[in-house]
Amino acid sequence: MNKSPVRRFLKQPGSYRILAGGVIVFLLALATLSGSAWTKYGPDDLDLDNLLSPPSVKWLKGLLTTEEGMRIQARNQAGGRGGENHARPVSSDDEDLDFLGVQDSAAAGTATGMEGSGTGNGRVPETGESDNRSEAGKAKPHVLGTDKNGRDMLALLIAGARNCFLPGLVTCAFALGLGVPLGLFAGYYGGRVRKIVGTFNSTILSLPRLVLILVVICALEPNVYYTMGVLGATLIPRVSELIATRVRILSNMGFILAAKEAALSDFTILYRHLFWYQNRAVFFIQFSLIMAESILVETTLSYLQFGTKPPEVSWGNIIEGSQMSFFSGFYWITFFPAVAIILAILGFFYLGDGLNARLAYREGR
Repeated sequence: MNKSPVRRFLKQPGSYRILAGGVIVFLLALATLSGSAWTKYGPDDLDLDNLLSPPSVKWLKGLLTTEEGMRIQARNQAGGRGGENHARPVSSDDEDLDFLGVQDSAAAGTATGMEGSGTGNGRVPETGESDNRSEAGKAKPHVLGTDKNGRDMLALLIAGARNCFLPGLVTCAFALGLGVPLGLFAGYYGGRVRKIVGTFNSTILSLPRLVLILVVICALEPNVYYTMGVLGATLIPRVSELIATRVRILSNMGFILAAKEAALSDFTILYRHLFWYQNRAVFFIQFSLIMAESILVETTLSYLQFGTKPPEVSWGNIIEGSQMSFFSGFYWITFFPAVAIILAILGFFYLGDGLNARLAYREGR
């Protein structure tokens, strides 16, 4: 009895890695397509009643929030944002919380309490109004919590996926779009063409990557796509040398000699027989590995403020903007972007590694 296609797929080497990596890459691509709706936040998208709100899931809240963080978060909510109408004295600890926006909420709570007490010119809020405000503050559950600006962390992660995925495509366009043709020409024609391509690759490899990136940032306006283009240019030698080595071996085989005897054009031999039939898997393997490397570089540059700039959202600048919050016990603002970066890199790595195992299995048969 014939096995189902799924079972045949799972029996082959690297299938589980391909499956795991493919799921992660699919989710990342889906977040990229929908991320434009979350990139810029308007007044209606900010939950100012729940600044620095921990994750709504209880086990995540207990795992990622210290007692100090819970105390500060409770103080923030009691500062007039949600329910209490009495004035709260501002302690000396509040002066150290200006960078989190807690001081402002405490001051707002004091002003609200003074108005509600009836000692000034303010009016006493009605009971129904107070209840509505309290319900409004609890109306928006945040699964992954919020940051210090009241932005939902899940929405931030979805928005940041676009600015991590799309720059990686620019890197792949440069590295593969130029590296593959150069490798095909150098391996197929040899001689002077191979020397020219080899000299070009040696020149690129002799230039420090970090220095080139910094030169582009200084010479042009800071733009993450320019930077990723430079990164792709530095990866051209790796791709071209790999393709050239394989094509040099394949060019002496019988099916290529038969294609030449049949008077097929060089373009047909290079594209159809040498690239698509023989090096297609290598192309996709290099694509996945370059994407993983570009995500790491982009997030690092965004963390160093050389990449994606606010108000655009990137996983790197989310972590950069939450440094002070992290040291105050609000771990979730840094934890979730870091997990997203690790999963994205592992997803592309597993996909490339699985494809490599599948290629080695087919060539060994």
